[in-house]
Amino acid sequence: MNQTPLKVVYVDDEIDLCEMFSDLFSSPETEIKTYIDPQLAIDEISSNPPDLIFLDYRLPGITGDEVAKRLNNSIPKILITGDASIKTEYSFNKIYTKPYEFNDMREFIKQFYATLRLSRI
Repeated sequence: MNQTPLKVVYVDDEIDLCEMFSDLFSSPETEIKTYIDPQLAIDEISSNPPDLIFLDYRLPGITGDEVAKRLNNSIPKILITGDASIKTEYSFNKIYTKPYEFNDMREFIKQFYATLRLSRI
């Protein structure tokens, strides 16, 4: 039986981090779209919602908090920040501090996918 891939969006203004995230986490089960422009991400997510969103905290002209508030509240959102003392206004599903452990994040994505697949049955 062919499963629908998990649709994941990653928003970060550093293109190298976007490419690294895509390289590390893309798989037949996980479709990754990355954005360096937060407004473009907001526009595209609004018209084509993913299953899961990763947001950097510091983006050009806007914070990850502000981006999260503009998106559908039912989409799980993960914050990624280089500053462990950040106080967020948005209730993120999870927060990762840079540098994050790739295996921890890979395991989180796998578990999220497994949970989502079960809910679609």
